[in-house]
Amino acid sequence: MDYCKHCSKPILSDLENQVYCSSECWRESKSSTDINELEIEEKSLLYIWSSIISMLFGLFLLLMLTATIINSEEVFLPVFTISAGLLVLIVLQSILPKEEIKQLLSFENNIDTWKLIGWVILLDIFVVLPLHAAFTILVFPDAEQQEVINLFKESSGFSLIILALTVSIFTPFAEEFLFRGFILTMLLKRYSPLVSIVVSSFVFSIAHEPIAMALAFGGGCLYGWIRVKTGSIYPSMIAHAIWNGFITLVVIFA
Repeated sequence: MDYCKHCSKPILSDLENQVYCSSECWRESKSSTDINELEIEEKSLLYIWSSIISMLFGLFLLLMLTATIINSEEVFLPVFTISAGLLVLIVLQSILPKEEIKQLLSFENNIDTWKLIGWVILLDIFVVLPLHAAFTILVFPDAEQQEVINLFKESSGFSLIILALTVSIFTPFAEEFLFRGFILTMLLKRYSPLVSIVVSSFVFSIAHEPIAMALAFGGGCLYGWIRVKTGSIYPSMIAHAIWNGFITLVVIFA
């Protein structure tokens, strides 16, 4: 004898594959399932955004602590950047399932991966950069140069080398773990890949100076796309490092 899936009473009907004892039980079961699914989604949404906000707040506290301990600007930037990246990595390893963190930290060193990285760099240079220039002229016609460009112009010798390493290597390391590693991964647990990439790129853009927001948003979309496409954080990190290195060389030798 079969028993009702909802109330566990015996099913008296002779029909095959019947799982409910009555139509009333079927409706009650469906209503109960819909409510439970809604509650799960709300909790998931709260968990995702509270996690993102908590991470950003934790990094802000780290920034304040680092600024309090280290007075030298040329030492502060690399120390904070590396510390921030390591903190995000530690949190990711503690909250993600082993298989998910394994995929995130894997890297398929093949021609297809490097083609994707190449496409990201080309799109960054020939699509995002021109659009950013046009946007800046229209929206910020009187904007001053980015603060980081002024830092390059004011630096020389060892300070210039440290700044170049920070911008080209340490910053992509930290930013990719935060925005494409943590924030994008959390968003993907609730939203579609497209929405997750756009939202994470928007958060990435507002972390930059207003004059650089369009460039950061476009780049963030490209880095988010390759992160989702490959499942790994390293292709976006490599593409980001190549882009930052290219900009660094242009600023130094221009």
